[in-house]
Amino acid sequence: MSWLKIPRIGDLMAKDRFGEFLACNLWVYQFLPFLKWQHLVNRNSLKQDGIAGFTGALIVLPQAVAFATIAGLPPEYGIYAAMVPTIIAALFGSSWHLVSGPTTAISIVVFASVSPYAEPGTPQFIEMVLTLTFLTGLFQLIMGLAKMGALINFISHTVVIGFTAGAAILIAASQVKNFFGIPIPRGTPFFQIIEQFFVQIVHINPYVTVVGAITLAAGLLARRLIPKFPYMIAAMIVGSVLAAALNAYFGGEAATGIKTVGALPAGLPPLSLPDFSAGALRETAMPALIITMLALTEAVSISRAIATRSEQRIEGNQEFVGQGLSNIIGSFFSAYASSGSFNRSGVNYEAGARTPMATVFASFFLIVILLLVAPLAAYLPTAAMAGILFLVAWGLIDFHHIKAMWATSKPETAILWVTLIGTLINLEKGIFMGVLLSLIMYLYRSSRPEVEPVVPVGEPGNQHFENAKGRPECPQVRFVRVHGSLYFGAVDHIQRALQQIDEDNPQQKTVVVAAPAISFVDVAGAEMLAQEARRRRRLGGGLYFWRLKDSVRQFLRQGEYLKDIGEGGFFPVRSNVAGAIYWTLDPDVCRTCKTRIFQECHGDALPDGNRRLRLMFATDGSEYSEAPRGIALELAKRMGVTLDVMTMLKPDADEATAKERIGSVRQAAQALGVKCECDIRKGTDPTREVPAAAQAADSHLLVIGRRPPKDKSADRMVGAHAAKIIDETPCNVLIAPKGSAMWHQRILVGFDGNPTSVAATEIATTLAKATGVPVTLATVVKEGSPSAKVLTELVEEAAESMRLEGVAAEARVLTGAPADALIALANETGADLIVLGKRHGGLYRLLPNSPTDRLIGASQWPVLIAKVGRTDRLGLVKERA
Repeated sequence: MSWLKIPRIGDLMAKDRFGEFLACNLWVYQFLPFLKWQHLVNRNSLKQDGIAGFTGALIVLPQAVAFATIAGLPPEYGIYAAMVPTIIAALFGSSWHLVSGPTTAISIVVFASVSPYAEPGTPQFIEMVLTLTFLTGLFQLIMGLAKMGALINFISHTVVIGFTAGAAILIAASQVKNFFGIPIPRGTPFFQIIEQFFVQIVHINPYVTVVGAITLAAGLLARRLIPKFPYMIAAMIVGSVLAAALNAYFGGEAATGIKTVGALPAGLPPLSLPDFSAGALRETAMPALIITMLALTEAVSISRAIATRSEQRIEGNQEFVGQGLSNIIGSFFSAYASSGSFNRSGVNYEAGARTPMATVFASFFLIVILLLVAPLAAYLPTAAMAGILFLVAWGLIDFHHIKAMWATSKPETAILWVTLIGTLINLEKGIFMGVLLSLIMYLYRSSRPEVEPVVPVGEPGNQHFENAKGRPECPQVRFVRVHGSLYFGAVDHIQRALQQIDEDNPQQKTVVVAAPAISFVDVAGAEMLAQEARRRRRLGGGLYFWRLKDSVRQFLRQGEYLKDIGEGGFFPVRSNVAGAIYWTLDPDVCRTCKTRIFQECHGDALPDGNRRLRLMFATDGSEYSEAPRGIALELAKRMGVTLDVMTMLKPDADEATAKERIGSVRQAAQALGVKCECDIRKGTDPTREVPAAAQAADSHLLVIGRRPPKDKSADRMVGAHAAKIIDETPCNVLIAPKGSAMWHQRILVGFDGNPTSVAATEIATTLAKATGVPVTLATVVKEGSPSAKVLTELVEEAAESMRLEGVAAEARVLTGAPADALIALANETGADLIVLGKRHGGLYRLLPNSPTDRLIGASQWPVLIAKVGRTDRLGLVKERA
């Protein structure tokens, strides 16, 4: 007994010794929890608790009589259940305001559980009820000591509402015979009661029915007109007076058929002994388990509801202990199963109760009141009790939540109706059916957690994920948020969702799981993740996690699943997950990507380290290089790329000249924040060196100037050097005449339906996005030509395609000479960039006096020649965000 330290009384009075005593004897807190609130007891609190206790005693008296009637017990047993059990539950529970005692739901379960084995009201029936009460308390106490309070959470609110509504209907049905005065055997099933009512409707006793109806009406009026007065007492008084008057006027009970409850025994609860025979224990064990769960659900729910107002912390397991002890001890004091009462607890709080002493006072006041009014029960008609119980039953049905449930959740509505109808058929099985169905529904939902496509939003290091609906996604990476844990029941659903990603888009070989909602992973879930990581590695991608809980990661490490997933596959909350994954992507896909949702996508480097877009400017340092230099620098800035600057020197020339040319470009680039790389070549033929430099740099766009032809009388309008560079350069070429500038008004695209014009359209789309200017697509047709209709449809489709990508585009159909028509349209629309398509080399050279030659030579605007075979590498580069 060294663990039990019993101090002297004087020592206990010292606060420090008192705290030490409690700290050394933790069991005291569990079995004497009132020591936690004893410091709240003072003269003022006792006064408030006394007032609240007296109010509670007035309310519980009519309720106790009514609930005992529901349970099939003599009326006094309801009052006994509101005495000793109430005190024990208050002293040993955790709530300061919970009032325990008889309740409607438990009363109907008691009646339904015991009535098949014994006649209600008989000594055998009472003994079995006491046995049921004892077992209920024992189960509750065991659950409290075993810390099993969490089990109550598996009885959903929907099941409780459905069961309570079903119990209310059963209560009303059980009182049909008393309300209408027709003979229906006690214990008749619900549907047979309805049948019997219609069979015997012609035998309804009018005197009994009038008493019941007037009592019912009196209760309704009292609740509305005098809400502070207990409406049950008011209804009882009216019903009793009316019954006495009818009996007196029409010749007594024998003539009217109005029966009374009979006088109540005035005194303390008598000692009792439950029936501990094997048969009684066997027959009451299952009902006791049902009452245990139902009673604990009521008690804990009511305690928590009131605690939110009183700002008190409720300990569920301690409440289990208090309820268990109250029922165990109550079974030896003639009390049947009790639990928390919502209306009495609410009145207790509203009346100003400060400590559980209010409940203790209520029990003592109830004894006093019983001594005074017990003889008066002889005048209380059963028809009046039936009317009161109709009111009780109506109040039990939660119409508000039933209506809200119907509007918000059809599955919850189905659970409610299954529970309600099951309760009407078989009360014990009804609640189990509801609990089972709600658990099945929960398991179904938890086995199908939502796998939501998301995209990263925010700056690196401060990213979060938002729903991907309506947002561009990376073509190689799928970000998903899993709303639930990965356990054996959810493995198949999650695995199918992950596999569906690359089935829908084979390029999305990498998956990033936003995992803050994954609370745990079991072995089956871990095996699935390891398998998925291996599969994605074989595809050339990977499986990564963002914000996975440390406990889950530790579980994966202990199970050696990280060998497959990889230690580097996890990213904490402030890490740049997109930036890290970018370098694992396929550079060829990135090079032609249109979405570019990562910040790294707007950088100069592809995932393999190579440059994203190679933009080259060829300069000879002359005045004809000024305009193309400005355009090249502005374009590099808009697209966020490095500019390659190329110049050619003759073999014997001074390199200082080249450095001077490059230096002027560097200076202008620095002012714009554009990076430059230089390529100085020595040679004698710029038509060879410029294309060679563009090919060596793998350039996608070459920007050059244009000199007017020396021979003014020649058919060619583009100089021979420029024409040859345009022909020989394998990439797209932008030719800027002297005095031209970066386009700001409109881009004009020549469209003839050939692959070259498609290439021109794609480049124009990219440039329009980069600069924010509109586009006009123009096709030139011959009047009456059979191809005119086809070209018109094609140019309209091309314009619509550009509009879908966010470009303001229009289509125009022209007639006449192509070059003249396009030049006229450019002047009309204010276009300051013309884009034309051209095949590369061979038979597709820039011929003198061709439409392309005339457009380049006659135009005062820049002209971009799009080459088929190089377009995809430029046309899919987007502007910087």
